[in-house]
Amino acid sequence: MRSFSFNGVSLSSLGGRITEAPFHTVASRDVEQVKIYGQSGDEVIDNLSYNNVAFSVKIAFITYKTAMSANDIARAVIDWLAPLQGAYYTYTDTWNPGYFTKARLTNFDEVKRELRTLLTATLKFSRVPFWYSNSGAVAITTTNGRLTLTNPEAYAAEPVIKITYTGTATNNFRFSLWINNVLLGYDGIAVGGITPEQYLDGAAKQHYKLSDGQKIYLSNILPPDIPAASASSYAARLEPNTTINGQDFIMSVTPNWRRL
Repeated sequence: MRSFSFNGVSLSSLGGRITEAPFHTVASRDVEQVKIYGQSGDEVIDNLSYNNVAFSVKIAFITYKTAMSANDIARAVIDWLAPLQGAYYTYTDTWNPGYFTKARLTNFDEVKRELRTLLTATLKFSRVPFWYSNSGAVAITTTNGRLTLTNPEAYAAEPVIKITYTGTATNNFRFSLWINNVLLGYDGIAVGGITPEQYLDGAAKQHYKLSDGQKIYLSNILPPDIPAASASSYAARLEPNTTINGQDFIMSVTPNWRRL
């Protein structure tokens, strides 16, 4: 029985099942065709990204297989899905175990009663282009400042690198972050004191710290993508620029392995 979960709630937990859905949908590349005056044939501009994927899911609930009445099930489905329209939430599908994506519910307007014991509904979603592996969402931590990763997927990954200073000094120190022997940033990155923890987020294209849950942007330094499986490994090296205890720094990388 095929099922899905949305924002942590499983369809099957309400006695539902998917009756009709695409087996797999693939994101299209975001490209533009531009007509050039006097030239036969169009030019193609690749925007180096993929478009969202729109898909529909038809679901059904057979009430005699649950302890809930038809009205109770309808209310439970409405209470689950109606407040979630608009924003992105985690979406999983039992056909794709070990992976998740981010989707938003774009249309949910009714629960139909087809028979006395049968309820149906059609849901429409828009999801981000990639599916992300559960294993790639786990941070890999090192205290010696060195970490080497190899991408198991066929697509480059956008990692999040977190740098934490655990020492007691109140002033900032600078460190150099090297990826495959290429230095990120010319002057190093300040950490410790007022910025003991910061993130270089390859997915969001941001370098920031958190203050009371809010992002404060620090620089335009970003980590490069982790190459696809057929390419070389990804070696990250963190080196303090001053004579301080290297054990006072913790580096963690959340690789975000992904596939279409």
